[in-house]
Amino acid sequence: MPRKRSRRTLLEISNQPELWIFSNLLMEDWIESTDLGKAVFEKRVSIPISLPQGTAIFKIESDGPEGQIISVSIVHGSEIQLFQLLEPSKYEQFRRTVLHYIKEIYPENFDYYSYLRSFYQHKFREFGISEILGVESEVKDLAAHGIKSRILQQFPDPIQGYEIPQFWRVNTSLVKLRVNKPEEEERIIDLRGRICDRLAKHAIIEGLRCAIIALKHYASLLDDLTAETRIDHIQEYQSLADGLYHLGEFQDSAIFYSKCLSQPVSRNEDEQTRILTALKDSIDQLEPNEFLEYALFAAKIVRSYDD
Repeated sequence: MPRKRSRRTLLEISNQPELWIFSNLLMEDWIESTDLGKAVFEKRVSIPISLPQGTAIFKIESDGPEGQIISVSIVHGSEIQLFQLLEPSKYEQFRRTVLHYIKEIYPENFDYYSYLRSFYQHKFREFGISEILGVESEVKDLAAHGIKSRILQQFPDPIQGYEIPQFWRVNTSLVKLRVNKPEEEERIIDLRGRICDRLAKHAIIEGLRCAIIALKHYASLLDDLTAETRIDHIQEYQSLADGLYHLGEFQDSAIFYSKCLSQPVSRNEDEQTRILTALKDSIDQLEPNEFLEYALFAAKIVRSYDD
């Protein structure tokens, strides 16, 4: 039986050991109490896949469809660069930090992606990203190539997308809350740290989900490209076998005739008989040690197509 080729399913991808090693990073505390006084939390995370050179993915999160951007994940190469707003009143400083980074990587990346065009087009203009990329740099919509919610569905996401506005609203309320007791202040710091930590990790996971969609999209493009120039292995095996047979290289001709016969293709009776006869003639010419080597190769051929 021929070997059946199949692309790995999303569930198989989500169960890869490298991804679970990455998930251990999510178990650590990222945001410390000393971070909460800053305008923005930054973190660069290595991921277990790598995008082609010249590709960048923007994943933005906001405190609601009409709200402001509160986190930006930018994926390129095998890294995700995260910017998480911590202090709501310092939004402009957060925005400048993100835009400065985008200006730094802009010359190096020329294929830009994000998710859900109707959402990010307006947000990109509002935030200033479109001004950096320019009108000629089309930002492609990953939603056309895959459904993000089904990727890494078993991944330990700390919060769901619909919970972001609620978490951010709590963070904003805690920032404004005034207390007199030290223990209450410590509780506010603890709660804000956990909330912002969850928001940051969710943004990283969303960036990884988008990166997997992009990677699968590039793989599909490569499949389409190679399909046009794909080698006809059956014809090549047969041509090599015939050439080797006529040159008297009977051990190699026997191997390639065996490869021909292992391929799942219908042949007319005359062609099938010709190949079988040439294979038998090749085997008849072999010395015992050559036959043993041929038999070992033939067994590998059969096993490779049975797996």
